[in-house]
Amino acid sequence: MKHTNFLIILIWFAISTSSCTNWEDSFSNGSLYDTWEVVNLHEGYGLNSVATLVINEDRTFTKSITYRQPNSGELVGYYFFSTGTYQLDDKNITFTPNQSLFIDNDKPWGELDDLNPVENSNGFLPVTSTLEYRDNGMKLLIATPCNDIALSSCAPSPIYNRAD
Repeated sequence: MKHTNFLIILIWFAISTSSCTNWEDSFSNGSLYDTWEVVNLHEGYGLNSVATLVINEDRTFTKSITYRQPNSGELVGYYFFSTGTYQLDDKNITFTPNQSLFIDNDKPWGELDDLNPVENSNGFLPVTSTLEYRDNGMKLLIATPCNDIALSSCAPSPIYNRAD
């Protein structure tokens, strides 16, 4: 089961391909430094599953998956949390995690202190993605090519919204 969770985390972290290549908005790294979110209702829990990406000017990032109350946005708990560094090269970003934590299979979420380190004896591999702004910079698509070695399948690329 932990292997399945690890693959899910890798799929989410290595956010896969997109067929869109048209740039709707001009790209500027200055507007990249922000908090970005993808919010989806998890009907089984009646909670929002929120994938958050914080990109800081000091070349660090934080990624997390949390559960939140749909109406208030109140944090219920964490499923995944990762920190690391990134490098920018024009419209490409390379994420290099230095720590990744996830909740065990025995519960769907927990406090940040309840999360366990992802064990990876080879260290964390950098993931390079292409950045694309949409809706006048209010949305950010992060397109990552499928990696047949690390992933057995590919998922759609997320489109993050600028957090309020």
